Amino acid sequence: MSTKATKKKRAARTPGRPAGETEIRDRLLEIALREFSSHGFRGVSVTAIASEAGATPAMIHYYFGNKQGLYEAVLQHALGPILARLEAVRAAPPDGEDLLPRFIRGYMRLLAENPAVPSLIVRDVLSPGGQMRETFLKGFASRGGSGVRSLVERAQSLGRLRADLDPDLAALSLLSMAVFPFVGRPVAGQVLDYSLEPECIDELAEHTLNLFYNGASA
Repeated sequence: MSTKATKKKRAARTPGRPAGETEIRDRLLEIALREFSSHGFRGVSVTAIASEAGATPAMIHYYFGNKQGLYEAVLQHALGPILARLEAVRAAPPDGEDLLPRFIRGYMRLLAENPAVPSLIVRDVLSPGGQMRETFLKGFASRGGSGVRSLVERAQSLGRLRADLDPDLAALSLLSMAVFPFVGRPVAGQVLDYSLEPECIDELAEHTLNLFYNGASA
């Protein structure tokens, strides 16, 4: 084999990393999201996740460190796009646009595309003694909550929302309206006729925004 071919072969793989690592890591995250959302942190076996992914527990250690590291990576994988969308909206040029509707529409679309996420949060964050509550608070909730509050304050400064509204309470009300259809689906879906299919989410998002703005607009 020529020297050039040998160098090219070595460059194709980083020493110590298995071939196809991106695919394996993504597969581990996909299976872990499903299992954590169905069974909770305590009810999931990393050995079973690795086996289904065609990997080994040692590979979970290699990519994520341990079971908690895997769970945190699942949260980042699932919620990272939502936070990225929020930060992108907040960073938009101050051109006089109320950015709150843009974020809520995107937020609800992402939840519809990732139906396991609400179950994941209910099981290990919101339930009594939630195993991952502190991790969620520090890594995600604090950033997301403050970001939505800042969008409410921007809408108030533009005259779209009443100035006498408490920004924190307004953000809480809007997020509750946007999230509950997903979190409450196992029960609410049995008695109320609504769809969370991606093609129906825009209609639900517009209803949510209309209801909020009709009550909170200046």
